[in-house]
Amino acid sequence: MNLTYLRWSIISIRLSVVVFLALGTLSAYYYPGGNYISETAQSYSFWNNFLCDSIRNITCTGQYNLLGARLASLAMFALIFGGFFPMFFAFPYHLSKKRHLNSTIRWLGVAAVGVSALLPLSSLFKIPLPHDIIVVIATLPGLTAALLLIFTTLIETSFNRWVKLIGSLMMIIAMVNLIFYLRIKWFGSPLTSLLPGTQKVALLLCLGWMLGLTATLNSKRIERGALLATSR
Repeated sequence: MNLTYLRWSIISIRLSVVVFLALGTLSAYYYPGGNYISETAQSYSFWNNFLCDSIRNITCTGQYNLLGARLASLAMFALIFGGFFPMFFAFPYHLSKKRHLNSTIRWLGVAAVGVSALLPLSSLFKIPLPHDIIVVIATLPGLTAALLLIFTTLIETSFNRWVKLIGSLMMIIAMVNLIFYLRIKWFGSPLTSLLPGTQKVALLLCLGWMLGLTATLNSKRIERGALLATSR
């Protein structure tokens, strides 16, 4: 992978995080209220609403959420294609020299990106799709790719310890959230704030981890560029 492609990947990821947070905040502002824990809630709740609640054109309480759903869908598209795709497609080859590992991370991540994009797509075009099945199918390869990517940062000495810590903590919380999700959705356990709450915490940690990756790789890119310039 050349350094120019890495540079644009870093820019894309940083912009996608900013766009996602901006549009996501607006979509939460316009959300009319209600969730599966408290149907009488008057606004979007960080702890009680799921991320996907914001992309619903009609909330679980029957209220219209057309503007909020459009904003949230665009926010998800920005993060999925502008953030996750370049991270999984480009970053592995700048973190490790193990080609088979890099290829595994890349294509597991790309698969997760493709499947997860069906969620905002179904909202924008009002296509009825099996939400829970899509979430699980996207999560499994996505978490596996992220776990392998975190592993490469843990064995790479040039990475800041905070990047390693945030990535490890994010993965732990994401795994806990997946266990909660499967227990509630497929095994009938009662729904509590732990499920939507840990989902948001894992997402925020993921955004911080992604920005940390871009900072370290950008420093490496500048160093390599300087070495190439002096060698000519």
